[in-house]
Parts: sequence; C-alpha cells; structure tokens
Amino acid sequence: MFTNWKRKISCYEYLFLEFLAVKIDFFYRMLTRWRKTVFIKEIKMVNITPKDKVLFIGCGILPTGPIIIAEETEAKVVTIDNNIRAIKFAQSHIRKKGLIDKIKIEYADGVGYPVENFDFIFIATNVWPIEPILKHLYNNMKPDAKIICKGIKNDVAELFEKSELNNMYSIENITKNPKTYSFLLTKKDNLYERKIT
Repeated sequence: MFTNWKRKISCYEYLFLEFLAVKIDFFYRMLTRWRKTVFIKEIKMVNITPKDKVLFIGCGILPTGPIIIAEETEAKVVTIDNNIRAIKFAQSHIRKKGLIDKIKIEYADGVGYPVENFDFIFIATNVWPIEPILKHLYNNMKPDAKIICKGIKNDVAELFEKSELNNMYSIENITKNPKTYSFLLTKKDNLYERKIT
C-alpha cells in the first residue's frame, strides 16, 4: 500500500537524520528544536499528566519524542523499536540524559506488544506497516486510551477512507506540523467489544 511505502521511506530518512544528530551537535540541536515544537503541541492536544502511562512506538536511535514527553509531563514512558541497533543507540542517549528512571526502552514490535495498561500511545512517522499495529491496538488497548499517530501529510486520513480502520477509530483531531500531521485517534464507542483481525 502507498501509505506504507511513504512511511518506509521516511523511516530511512529519519534514521539518516538521527544518525547525523547523534554525531554532529548542529544537527542534534536542529532536529530536537523542530521535534520539540511538534511534541509539545501533541502533549497539549491530549493533556498528559504525571499519572498517565505512555507508550511510544518507534523510538529510533534518537528518542527525542519520549524524552520530550517525559520531561514536559513527568509521565512514565515506555518506548519500543524493532531495530536492535536503534535500541542500543537510544539506551545510550537516555543514560547520558539521566532519564533511565523515567523512560524504559525495549526491543519489541508494535504488532504484538502488550498495550492494555497505557493511557496514551504515540506512533512515530517511521513506523510501518501501520494497519496491523492499529488493529492490534484496537483489539488490546484500554477503551478510553488515546492514540497520537504521526502521519506524512494526510496519509493516515487517506488510509482510513480506504480501509476498515474507519469502522474502528474516530479521528478526533488533526494538527498540521511543518512536515507531518498529528492524528488523535480514539476507539469508536459502539465497537469496544469487537475484535478486528
């Protein structure tokens, strides 16, 4: 599907940018500044509190999203990635930032990870394929949990128009960012007990 190809390409673009940011301070400051603006908008959109449990799917080698969420809200954050090298870089960065007690990093895939205890679930732009992850979340997350799914332009809304995801989730809000959109997704009320495969 075209949406997943765009996400796959963005995965490699972000990997390259993050690698530069890890090695060159100028790129680190630039990437962090851009991402902070976006994540603060998302945090305000859903009103995360210190009591909330947050899952971040797709941390990459430079886990600025989980860091910003933990620092701005004081919530506990678990972040996962299915690339073991990315996890090692991310863990090293979290240790350097002194955030080991606030951010837990795990090697895992978004399709099978246990999500029933999280209040908010962030899905990064570089995560693909997106449909099986959204189906897994629908089947296993708390009924009142909220998903913040980053999209490349309007790809998530377009995907919803062409798939069964439209029957599973409501798009509660869309925030336009410089290169991405942030989609706030909630389960549709009448489908809480239904399993989608």
